[in-house]
Formats: sequence, structure tokens, C-alpha cells
Amino acid sequence: MDGRDGSDDSSEDKEGDFLTNISNLENVERLNFDFEAYPLIDSDKDGIINLLTQIFLRAPVDLNSLADKLIQQAPFGCVYRTAEEFADEDGEDLIYGILSMASLNIKYKYAIDIWDLLKSRVHKYIEENVINRLTELFNMNDSVGLLINERFLHFPPSIAAPAFNSLKNDMKAFEGFCNFTTVLLIVKIRIAEAMVSSQSYIKKKGKKMGKAAKKRAAAALISNSDVIYDNAEEKLLFQGIMNFDYFQYPVHSEVEKESKFGSIVVGGVTYRPYRRICFLNNEQFKNFVDIVSNAKGL
Repeated sequence: MDGRDGSDDSSEDKEGDFLTNISNLENVERLNFDFEAYPLIDSDKDGIINLLTQIFLRAPVDLNSLADKLIQQAPFGCVYRTAEEFADEDGEDLIYGILSMASLNIKYKYAIDIWDLLKSRVHKYIEENVINRLTELFNMNDSVGLLINERFLHFPPSIAAPAFNSLKNDMKAFEGFCNFTTVLLIVKIRIAEAMVSSQSYIKKKGKKMGKAAKKRAAAALISNSDVIYDNAEEKLLFQGIMNFDYFQYPVHSEVEKESKFGSIVVGGVTYRPYRRICFLNNEQFKNFVDIVSNAKGL
């Protein structure tokens, strides 16, 4: 079974039903609609694949084997479900989010696919020093991990602090398993249209600029642009003093025009979807987990 086929529509339909049922996700806590973290189990697989599809969209990544890997690692990691007292006895046990980690060792098919995806994007959009960094990480792939932090769009971000605290405890309990030297984060962001248009202008003006200069100019524009983070806690990465490499690439061509994962308009400004790939060393990653675990008012 190919984990991607039909998963996007399924995920969107289920999330749409959820949104309709409670009318406004911002009112979840007011409605006393509580969620809890649970260990991953076999019956979560389809829901996990749907959530992974939100990250990778149409990219040729073996989500089926990635979901299997995440489930095999249980009790490491967690998924979000409604608390037992709110569970619908007649309905399916829907999962609303997942927080876990996976090895990017190329002995796994999904890992090869993810490395291929990142290498194809970095060569198209990014300057040489980041390409070299990605190549360096690929060559040491057996010690590189991937954080999976995904949930339904607009799901209450207040779940992040207790979930990351649970992850911190798991990392201590399973230290040998997840002691990666580098952890990759795939951050879902949307960038203001004005900055995207400026990038296009740079490309058109590029007859007077070398390829590397164009990439540097485009990267500088985006790094200073107005950004919306789908997961609010991931913004904390860029508000501290951590210094780490990252790159980003557009994904609006991989999303249906009317999809909630596509472009959005806020205050009259259009924001296009991107993926931002962050490279954190072990210490930086643990620091990030600590920061989110203690975050207030997300």
C-alpha cells in the first residue's frame, strides 16, 4: 500500500469534520474539549500517514514505512487523541497529532526518499555552503534524526508544552536510541507574497548577477520577511540566540489552490506555503525541547 495515495483528501475531510463539529478551534478549551497524549499503536497507522502527508505533500516519500517505523518505536513518542471521557464510542479513534523522532539512516527506504527530496530542493534554491552542509550530514546519515511534530492545522498550540515535556522524558528513557548528533526539523511556514515577488524580481534581474549572488540575495530577502508558522512553538527557534543552518523551499505548486495547506490571506497580504529545513546539533535540539516544554501562552 502506498501511504500517499488518497491520504491528503482523507486527512482534509477528517479535519474538516472536526472543524465543523466544534465550529472554532480557538474555543476548544472553553468547550472543555480535552486532548491527551497516548503511545502509538498499530491502529494509528492510517492517521499517522495522513499527518505525514501534511508535511511532505506530493513528494515521493515512503510514508508507509515511515509510519511503521514510528509505531515500532513505541512507547517512544506520542499521538494526540480526545481524552477518554470525551471519546465518541460510536466513532473512530481519530488522532489529531503526533510528536516523535525517526532515524535518517539510509538503511531505511523512507530515509533515502527524504534525503533525495532535500538534496533536490537545496540544489535548486540554496547557495553552496548549505549544499555542502547537507552533503556532510548525508555522509554521516546514521547519526542524523528527524523530528516529527505534526498536528491538524489550527489545532490548539497549548498541546505543545506538555507534549514536548513528554518527549523530553522519552529522550532520557531511550537515550541510546535517539542520541543523534544532528536533528532535522521540517518547519511548515508561509511567507508574505511581497517577499516572494521580490525573489522573482531578483531572478529576472539576474543577468547582471551570478547564480550564487542571486541565491544569496533571495535568501536574504526571505530571512527578513514576514512569516507565519503553522506550529506556533516552532517560531521559538528563531527568537533566541541559537545559531544554526537552515534553508527553505516553496511548496505552493504541490498543493491544490483551495487547500487549507496552500496560500492564505491575512490582513490583505497573501502568504505562500514553504518548508523550512533546520539543522540542529544535539545540544541545540535539547535546548529547543526544553524551551517548548516550558513555554507559556502558545
